[in-house]
Amino acid sequence: MGVSAARAGHRTLVVSTDPAPSLGDALRQPLGASSRRVKGISRLEAVEVDAPAALERWIAARRELLEEIALRGTWLDRDDVARLLRLSLPGIDEIAALLELADFSASGKYDCLIVDTAPTGHMLRMLAMPALLGGMARAFDRMQGRHRILVNAIRGGWTHDAADVLIDSIEAQAGRMDAILHDPATSTLAWVTLAEPMSVEETRDALQALRDGGVAVNDIVVNRLTQAPPQRCSWCSARRRVEQQALGRLEQHRLAGESLAFLPAMDLEPRGLPALMRIGRLLERPAPAPRPVRTTSTASHTVARAPIADRGDVPPLATANTKLLMFGGKGGVGKTTCAAAAALRIAAERRRPRVLLLSTDPAHSLADVFGQPLSDTERPLKHGPANLFVREIDARRGFAELRGRFASAIDALVDRLAGNSGVGNAATRHDRQVLQDFFDLAPPGVDELIAVIEVTDAILATGGEPPFDLVVVDSAPTGHALRLLEMPGLAHDWVKALMAILLKYQSIVGVGGLGEVLLRLSHGLRRLRELLNDPARTTFVAVTRPAALPHAETLRLVRRLRAASISVPAVVVNAMGTGTCTRCAREARVQQRELAALARALDSHRPGPSVIVAPGWMPAPAGTADLRRFAAQWRLRPRQASPRRR
Repeated sequence: MGVSAARAGHRTLVVSTDPAPSLGDALRQPLGASSRRVKGISRLEAVEVDAPAALERWIAARRELLEEIALRGTWLDRDDVARLLRLSLPGIDEIAALLELADFSASGKYDCLIVDTAPTGHMLRMLAMPALLGGMARAFDRMQGRHRILVNAIRGGWTHDAADVLIDSIEAQAGRMDAILHDPATSTLAWVTLAEPMSVEETRDALQALRDGGVAVNDIVVNRLTQAPPQRCSWCSARRRVEQQALGRLEQHRLAGESLAFLPAMDLEPRGLPALMRIGRLLERPAPAPRPVRTTSTASHTVARAPIADRGDVPPLATANTKLLMFGGKGGVGKTTCAAAAALRIAAERRRPRVLLLSTDPAHSLADVFGQPLSDTERPLKHGPANLFVREIDARRGFAELRGRFASAIDALVDRLAGNSGVGNAATRHDRQVLQDFFDLAPPGVDELIAVIEVTDAILATGGEPPFDLVVVDSAPTGHALRLLEMPGLAHDWVKALMAILLKYQSIVGVGGLGEVLLRLSHGLRRLRELLNDPARTTFVAVTRPAALPHAETLRLVRRLRAASISVPAVVVNAMGTGTCTRCAREARVQQRELAALARALDSHRPGPSVIVAPGWMPAPAGTADLRRFAAQWRLRPRQASPRRR
C-alpha cells in the first residue's frame, strides 16, 4: 500500500509499530528508528518505531514537571517521587507507537501514513492507549489540585502555571491521538487475513472488538489465495476447498460498508520493490471473488509430502526438570497449533501427572484449535488426556483482582494516616485517590504479568505438592512475548520501590494490608524471575515457517532469548512440504533452501537448537485426534557435519 501511494504521487511514510518488525525485511532495506528514504522509489520513506526510546524521549522532556506535580500533591518526598516515576513510566510499545504517529502526522512532511501494526491482541490494545494517556493526565491533575487549593487559600486566587500547561497538553495530546484513530475522514483501517479457519475466527473477534471501540474497518484484505494448479494436485485442491469454506464464514461476519479485497498467493515471497509494486497494483484493482471449487474428493485432510528424506526421532522438548515450556514466534506461523500438539503429546506420555496448557496471547486461539469452549479457569479437554488441563488467561481479570486488594489496603492505610494526623475528610479522600493513581501508573503490560505469576504459584507451590508438574505456554507473537519475559525485573523493581516507601513511613502508618499485598507480589515476581532464568526449568521453543521473513525474525528472537539467559532447545519449522504440481515443486525447493539456511545460522553458535520439521496440513490440524497425529509426524532434521578445516 505504501509503494502504491508513493507511485500515485503522495508523500508517504510506512511505519511499523510491531516490537518485532519485519518491514525492513519486506523492503530488503535496513531501517531504524528514524525515517529513511526507500531506495528505488521517490516520495516513500519507512521507519521501524523504537518504542522504549520514543517513550523515554517523551518522558524526559516532562519528567521534572511531573515530579514537581507529584511532590505538590502527595506526602512523598523528592526521592520517593523520582523513584516511582522512573519505574512507573517505562517503555510501552503501544502508547509510544501512537506518540510517534502523532508526531509524524503533525510534522506536515507526509500526505499519507501507512501503519503496519503489531498482531491482533496488541493492535487492539494500541487503540485504547489514548484513554490511558488521558487517565494519566487526570491522575496528575488530581495531584495538582491540592496545590491549587493551597495557593488559592494563601493568595486568594489561582493562575495557571507550567504544571497546569503540561497537564493540559497531555490531555490534548490524548484527544488528538483518539481523533486520529476514530475519524473516518482521515483514517481508514484495512484488516489483513488468510482464508483459513483460525484466521477467520480471529478476524471475527477482532472486527467485533473494533466495532465496539468505534473504529471503522474499511477493507478486509484476504491474502495468499491459492490459484488453480497447473496440474492435478491434491494439496492445491484441498487448500482451495478450505479457502472456499473460510471465505463463506468470513462473508457472514462482514458488515455492509466493509469491502473484501482478494490477493493471490505469489510463487515467491514478495520482498523488495518489484514484488511489492506487483502487490500494490493488485490492491489498486482487487481481483474478483474466487470461483467456487468443484471437487469429488471426500478426504477430510491432505498432508504435505514428507518434508525430508532422512528423518530422525524428535528429542523430548521437556526434561524431567522442566517446569515451564514456552512456544512463540511470528504471528501466523502456527505457534498455537504446535503448542497444543506438544502439550497433548507430553501429557499422553503419562510422565507428568498434571500438565497445564496456557495461552497468554491477548488474542486467544486455543479454543479454536481444540474446537472447544475454554475460559480463564483451567479445565480438562473432551477426548483429551485426563492429566491435561487448558486455560486461556484473562490478564485484565487478574490485574483487577490485585487492584482491588491494593485499593482496600490503601483505604486502611489512609484512614490510619488521617487518624494519626487529624487531617480532614477532604484531604483523606485526596490522598486515597492519589495513592490509587500511582497504582494505575504501574508498568503497562503488568496485567499480563500478574496473571503469569498465578501460574508460577501453580508450579512452584510452597508447603505442599504444586497443582501442576509442567506448564506449556502459548505466548503472544514475538515482540510481546519478549516483553513479557523482560517484564518481571522491571515490575519487581517497581514493587520494591513501593515497599521501600512504605517501610520509610511505617512509624506513621504501619505496614498493614498494603505491605502484605506488596510482599506477596514481590515474592511471586522473584520466583518468576528465578524460574525464567533457570535453563534446567524453563525452555522456549521457537516456531517458524520455511520462508524468508519468518526466518529472519526467528534468528532475532533466538538471539534475544539467549541474551536474556533463556534456554532455546529447539526450533520447529512448521508447514514444510507441499503438493505434486510444478508450482508446488518450485515452492518446495524454496522451502528447502530456507530450511537449510536457517539450520546453518542456528548451528553457527554451538550448541545450536535442534531443528524440528513439521509437515503442512490442509486444513490445519484441529481437535485432539488431529493434533495427536500432527505431533507424531514431527521429525528431527539431522545436523550437518561441520566442514573440516585444512
